[in-house]
Parts: sequence; structure tokens; C-alpha cells
Amino acid sequence: MKPIVLGRPMVDGFRVTIPVDPGAAAPWFRQDAFRVEYAGVDGLAELSDAILVVPALGTVLTLSYALGLPIEVGRVDAEYAASAERLAKTFGAMYPHFRTQDFELRGERVGTPAPGPAPADPALLLFSGGADSTSSLIEHRDEVRALLTVWGADVHSSDRALWDRLRLAVQGTALTAGRRLISARANLQDLIDGPALSRHHAHAFASGNWWGAVQHGLSLTSLAVPVAAALGLPRVLIASSDLGGADVPWGSTPSIDNEVLWSGGRVEHDQPDLSRTDKITQVIAPYLRGGGRLDLAVCYQPGRGPGGLNCGRCEKCLLTTTQLLVAGIDPAEVGMPMSPATLATARRALSRGSWRGDDGHRRVWHQLQAGISTTLTGACATPYVRDYLEWLRETEIVIGTFGAEPMTHRMVHNAQYLGSRLLGWLPFPVRNGCSRLAARLLGEG
Repeated sequence: MKPIVLGRPMVDGFRVTIPVDPGAAAPWFRQDAFRVEYAGVDGLAELSDAILVVPALGTVLTLSYALGLPIEVGRVDAEYAASAERLAKTFGAMYPHFRTQDFELRGERVGTPAPGPAPADPALLLFSGGADSTSSLIEHRDEVRALLTVWGADVHSSDRALWDRLRLAVQGTALTAGRRLISARANLQDLIDGPALSRHHAHAFASGNWWGAVQHGLSLTSLAVPVAAALGLPRVLIASSDLGGADVPWGSTPSIDNEVLWSGGRVEHDQPDLSRTDKITQVIAPYLRGGGRLDLAVCYQPGRGPGGLNCGRCEKCLLTTTQLLVAGIDPAEVGMPMSPATLATARRALSRGSWRGDDGHRRVWHQLQAGISTTLTGACATPYVRDYLEWLRETEIVIGTFGAEPMTHRMVHNAQYLGSRLLGWLPFPVRNGCSRLAARLLGEG
């Protein structure tokens, strides 16, 4: 079958464009070029094409694994090419229906392997502002020289208002001060048709979608490689996810991220042994109690803001809020909205099974429930907070099963997803109103 062909990278200042001929994969492509615009890093034009092509490769490799199609490039870093071949076996083991046995990466391989970096060598951290990457920054603050925040991952590339709020939050804390702050705006989720791939492979995903279950780890780490190369940093850190201890396929794991190498360094999957509750309790809370200040950005909802980065009503927000309370931290201290109404939303959802997930998802809530102290002080002693935590400690938590929700709920979720992708240009009050309407339709607000 006709291969996917990546053309020669074209550099225009901070912009890198790589033409794509999708070949036999054309039905799964929505655009004809990979595009990324970096800010805060110099020297891209001096990098080899073999390094500049890596972000585009990281975006299409997983599709190639799934379809069993070759990829052709002019030149590619030899260490990264070897990583791509090893990862074909990793993804094939995760998803046996992927046609990884037919994968082939064609092109001249260049570059000389360098000695592996030492654990304390300087590093670049992929930083979203969420609890996971914040925990990694606190733990590695003596090693992290630069932060890379991606516009096109959690924040869609069309949503400038939300991106501006995130950028200001990243710039405005003592934790990020003194480090090089770099951004990358890329069409990671627009080049290929992730929603169509999610529907096509839905039977294989225990949770999540194509982006989460397959693509995001390799796309994000590959996007960081030219930045690390330009800055001479031999390590790229990506924070671990919290799957609740469940052994389910996911797009960012030690077996994936730790295999990503280039001739000047390697990627490290950070803090894999800590759950997100552990990160908040053991890393973030002590930092805050020691006088540190930070804002978390954990929300994925299109109606978050306007002054902050979290809606306070979705499950991601309310789980984080509960984790902070159990750790003895006032959620407002880190930018998490909390009120009697938001905690009432959590009670309704956890009683009715409105929130859906797998066994790992349920385990996260049950472990959190078991960690609620019988002695509630500080912010937890506020009457409405105390009532919520005492209720949560004793209640039977109900988490629904993926795919079992009513058809109307699935329609609302699909509308939310499309709205977040296509309607980011709408004024915040309109998007916020739509988000609140969706919450009411889902029984969450």
C-alpha cells in the first residue's frame, strides 16, 4: 500500500512546517501538513532535518502502527528511528489488532548515539499546569531548566482566550520563575482524524479515546525533541498519568515514554509509582505548607474561567478538589473553585453514577474515600465541606460504566467535544452558558 510520506521540514523563524502525503491513510487525515510554532527557543534553523521531522513523525507513527503502513522521510535521527521500531512492538502488544508487523520507517538515518544522561542532568519538562506536571516540577526543580507548554493538547489550538489564561498562569508563579518558558502551538489533534479513529477502535479502548489511549504520549514527547536539542538538554520529562493501578492500555506509560530517544538524549516517564492523590499529598501539599504558591490547571471543560482555569463542576475539578481537601489544602489556594453548589454536584454524581470510568477510575475514588480523616480541621472544618467529607467517607460510591450511559448523555458528550474543538472563538459567557446547560442535562449541575 502507498506509504505515508513526510516532506522536508521548512523553517520560517519559529515555525516549522512538514508537508504530508497521507498515501493509503488519506481517509484518516484532515490536513496536508504538520505545523508547529515554537516560542521562547532559538536556533531551530540550525537543527538537522533529521531532528526537525521528529514531531511530525511522533504524530503519525501511531496511525501507521494501527494501519500497518510504511512511513517515508528524507532523513531521520537514527536513535529516534530505532525507538520507533521498538515502539511498534510495544503498541502491537497493547493493541493486538494493530498491524504493527507491517510497519516500516524508510529514510536515511543520521546521528551518532551519545552517552545516556545522568539522573541529575539538566532537563526539559512538559508542563501543562496540572497536578501531575506540577508535582514533577516540584520534585525536579533543581534539574528543570525549561518548561514546554503545548497549545493543541489540553487547550485546542483555536481557543486563544483559554490559552492566554493558561500562559499567564504558567508565567505568574514563583515555581516557574527563573526557568525558560517555551510554548509550542501544533496541530497534534487536527492533522489526523482522532474522533473517527476513536469510533473505529472503540472496542479496544478500556477508557478514553484515540488521543488518550494511543497518541498523546508519543506526540508530546516527540514535539519536545527539537526544543531539547536546540537547548542542549539531554533529558525530557513527561509526568505519569493516574490510571488507578488498572492495567489498561494507555498512550503514555513507562514502556512507551522511556523508549523515546534521540542522538542527544532521552525521554523519562516521571513519578510512575505515585498516584495523583499521592502527588498532591506527598509532593504538592508539603510545598504549599512550606510557603510555596501555585495555581493548578486541571480542567478540560470548554466553559472554564473566566478568571481562572477550572470550572469547579466537572469530575476532574471535583476529584482534584477532594484530593486537596484530604491533603489538608484549601482548594482556593491553588485556583480551584469550591462552593456548596459544586460539592452538591459531586454528591449527586457519585450517588447516581453520572460519572463513568473503568475499575481503575473507581479505585481512585475508593482510595480517596478511605483516606478521609475522622478529624477535620482547617478548610475541612467549614460546615458545608465537613458535611461533604463525612458523607463521602460513609457513602457507597457509584461510578458508571463506559458506554452504558443513556443515548441522550452520549449525544451531550459528543456535542461538548465538538463544541470545544470548533467553537473556541465564541465569547466566554456563551461557552460558559453551554457548559452549564450540558451539566444540567447530564445531571451534574
